[in-house]
Amino acid sequence: MKHSLIFHIGAHRTATSAVQQYLHDNIPALKQLGFLYPFMTRRHVHMINQLFNGARSPQQVSADLMERIKAHDMDLHSVVLSDEDICMRQDISLLAEFRNKFSVKVVFSLRRQDLWLESWYLQNIKWQWNPRLSHCTLQEFLRMREEFHWIHYDRYVRHLEKVFGRENVILTLYEPGQMPPGGAVQMFCDSIGLQPTADFSSPARVNPSFSPQVSEFMRCLPLDAAPEKYRAMLTAACAEIDSQTRLQQGAAQEGQGKQGTPLLIPHGQRRGIMAKYARGNRALARRYFDRETLFLDPLPDPATPLTEMGLPGDSYQLMAEYVAPLLQAMITRRRKETGRKKASRSSRSAR
Repeated sequence: MKHSLIFHIGAHRTATSAVQQYLHDNIPALKQLGFLYPFMTRRHVHMINQLFNGARSPQQVSADLMERIKAHDMDLHSVVLSDEDICMRQDISLLAEFRNKFSVKVVFSLRRQDLWLESWYLQNIKWQWNPRLSHCTLQEFLRMREEFHWIHYDRYVRHLEKVFGRENVILTLYEPGQMPPGGAVQMFCDSIGLQPTADFSSPARVNPSFSPQVSEFMRCLPLDAAPEKYRAMLTAACAEIDSQTRLQQGAAQEGQGKQGTPLLIPHGQRRGIMAKYARGNRALARRYFDRETLFLDPLPDPATPLTEMGLPGDSYQLMAEYVAPLLQAMITRRRKETGRKKASRSSRSAR
């Protein structure tokens, strides 16, 4: 019998980072249950990129995985590979070649499109990997939403069915009422038949969105022009500002939206967006869940106020609440780094 190979392909903003961190933190415990999370990395983006740029072939990776399975003196029946960027690819037919050696399953998590767009907008500002998406306004971002082809869920799932077979596609729904008590991490475990034991560490919250106010501050910063290490320091400094801002404003709650995302899209526009996806969502609900509605939560009440993505109009307030804390966080981090380097040099000279 073939070993199972499970591709966790996203989508982004459905707790993929939390799932990956959980699997990585529990590699030994996973092995005890027959699951291999290989390559000692949190996310398998490097290996997946090698596959699609031709640096490695599915045959080579398959052989590598089989060697890793055989190297263990325990019964490993499944391999899990996770990279949410897989779902961004128009054509993932290349991954079908893994079916020659493995019984392949693919797990794809769906979040209601309007809420996903709000979260994805804030995430693009936070990490700034694409300048076109990192510095635009929300309305400019929404006009580009057809670029996110994978949230035409019915269309994309049909591609997955063509590549892997309908019976090998596992869909999960990232919506509070449709997730188990353990949330998205438990939902993923359930989807692949993994029943964590007491040896597993608890899931952690990973990669949350910043508040709209701090996101707006970052949108105005050219972080994408900075070297990777320096950009990471600036992003971490903004995270500290975000944490302090939430505490000071008594806004530890993360907005009025679902799953921690604030409401940014006006109600009428939100209805229009969801109308664009309604036909596909309904078709997918019928095929996979034997019902007419894919997402069960209603749209937010029209009277629910939106969260403003604005900065203080007063320049002194802007300096006090954002600019000065950013500089202070940078100075503090720099001092810590300098202290560590001095301690390291002292340690080496004492040997």
